[in-house]
Amino acid sequence: MADIVQVPETVNSLEPVTSPELTSTAVLIKTEPTWFLYMVRCANGHLYTGVTTDVARRFAEHQSGNAKSAKYLRGKGPLSLAYSEVVGSRSDALKREIALKKWPRAKKLALIEGLVK
Repeated sequence: MADIVQVPETVNSLEPVTSPELTSTAVLIKTEPTWFLYMVRCANGHLYTGVTTDVARRFAEHQSGNAKSAKYLRGKGPLSLAYSEVVGSRSDALKREIALKKWPRAKKLALIEGLVK
């Protein structure tokens, strides 16, 4: 958002107003998207772990079974979103995903139930 610059009332409307706020170029700040870790439960009880910037969109892609869905999940529906958490950066999300994939099933289920962090 640009700052509001107040122009003095004594300035003639035909005269150009010079101000650093008016002559400076806009600076765009690029923010990194927030990344999420999620777990999907298949009909057979298997758990699939992934990362994304939009959990709802990614889960819909998995449910659709189209080219954007994970091959592992195709034909294993109905699917349910078992767990999701905000992780932060993509790097942190991938590190958390690798760590969770090394956990035993019992610990993953405890995480879903909210017993473990």
